[in-house]
Amino acid sequence: MAMSMEDIKAVAKAITISSDKKHYNSIIKLVGQYNDLTDIDENTFTDVEPTMRYLTMSLFQIFKTLFSREQLNPARAKNEKQKLFFQWCRKVYESFKSKLLQCISSFKFETSLALDCLDVFLQILELESIHFTSQVGAPFFPNKTLKSLTISLFNSHINDEIDIAKGQTTNPIVVEFFENYYRKYVDIQFYLQSELASICSDGLLAGNDQADLMAKWLLLMNHDNHYTSEEADLEVFVPQPPQAMENESKFKSNLEKNWLWFLNLDGLLGSQYKTTLLILHKRVIPHFQTPTKLMDFLTDSYNLGDGVTSILALNGLFELMKTYNLEYPNFYTKLYHLVTPELMHVKYRSRFMRLTDLFLSSTHVSANLIASFIKRFARLSLSSPPAAIVSIVPFIYNLIKKHPTCMIMLHDPDYIVDPFSSEDEAEKVRLLRKTYQDPFNIDEENPEHTHAIESSLWELDSLVNHYHPNVATLAKIFSQPFKKYSYNMEDFLDWSYDSLLNAEATRKLKVLPALEFEEFKEIFGGYLDGIEW
Repeated sequence: MAMSMEDIKAVAKAITISSDKKHYNSIIKLVGQYNDLTDIDENTFTDVEPTMRYLTMSLFQIFKTLFSREQLNPARAKNEKQKLFFQWCRKVYESFKSKLLQCISSFKFETSLALDCLDVFLQILELESIHFTSQVGAPFFPNKTLKSLTISLFNSHINDEIDIAKGQTTNPIVVEFFENYYRKYVDIQFYLQSELASICSDGLLAGNDQADLMAKWLLLMNHDNHYTSEEADLEVFVPQPPQAMENESKFKSNLEKNWLWFLNLDGLLGSQYKTTLLILHKRVIPHFQTPTKLMDFLTDSYNLGDGVTSILALNGLFELMKTYNLEYPNFYTKLYHLVTPELMHVKYRSRFMRLTDLFLSSTHVSANLIASFIKRFARLSLSSPPAAIVSIVPFIYNLIKKHPTCMIMLHDPDYIVDPFSSEDEAEKVRLLRKTYQDPFNIDEENPEHTHAIESSLWELDSLVNHYHPNVATLAKIFSQPFKKYSYNMEDFLDWSYDSLLNAEATRKLKVLPALEFEEFKEIFGGYLDGIEW
């Protein structure tokens, strides 16, 4: 029979005010008031929600009182009879915890009761860290309690919505836990990663939608306030955490296991794949015990060849190559294949050009390879939007400054008439220029064999007549002596149609444009002979 709020209040008051054990049997009755929430619909739940919330808070106050009386820890019992009683109290308490976890994991719709149950559960976790110790004041963290909560969070399916852009969960329970607990407390981070490693290896998350599991994991990981972050601003949740929590290598090892487990899931969404690659170099690799374990994932991503995924894998690959001496055969050949017309239109273009500028800055790269990249970007500039061309022009300029051998693509002496040459020699040069055919083979896959170094950058000369004034002005730099310092690419990479239009619309004119060579005080008048108005 369902109890009213008044009945619940009376029982809770009797237990919290009086220590008489005759009232304790009523706790079982209160715990039994929780309905089966597995298939409950939202309309039915609306009627019982106030009572269930009051029931939850009342039981929390009851067990909080039992904590203060040290009646939930059998180790604190003074005799066998008291120990049996404490064990009974503990069993009832564990039943209450299971009801809270049921509320957290069973709802299919959004409700504030689930959030209340989450907060209550974490408050009793803190109480356990104080009262479930072998000795008063001893360091302790109730990791098994956190483990059961972690399983319930990953089993929660409220709305089952995933952010389309980021591939992260929008489940309000998981979001609440992340924002108010996981991201703030170092001990919760440490023990959650530890317990999650055993949860995954034991197959306790089997049966869940794998994209949903990854969505929750990404929410927990996509931030900069990690246990091992140098600038992390973290607090301690329990009063006396164990010293074992200071084992940074253990945290990294568990985090690494968990990441690799989630990356091996099947059926991940494209957005989750992209988000993972976006955060890998800054928010994942630095927290790995052995970052080279990501080598297969990154190389497979880079080899997919679908453009965007390969571009996003570049950051992580570069980090492994730079810091951990990863060797990637034919890296520049693959990089060259990514320079396509589609690249000029994706939002990750600036990221790609920033990294490519870095990769090609090495003096150990051959002139043929550099020339191929220069020529390919120049050819793409003919059909690219102005925002892309604005970044291509300074990019090519900087490459030629860094690799002067490629200057021959702008200034080839074989095609210039020497003022002191004979008429026959001058005629040969003029004929050579007249019969010139571009030797660049854009279909050649190997950038070492495209003959780009034998070509010219006639594409850049055509940009001088581009309709957009910013592009035309930039392109003129190649007709001037190469005395200018290299461009700061950051000033050009993030331009778009919108920013270019805004720049033109807000530009202050030094001289007003001429509209007519004569001034008129009126629109219609007798200034046209033979016409009467």
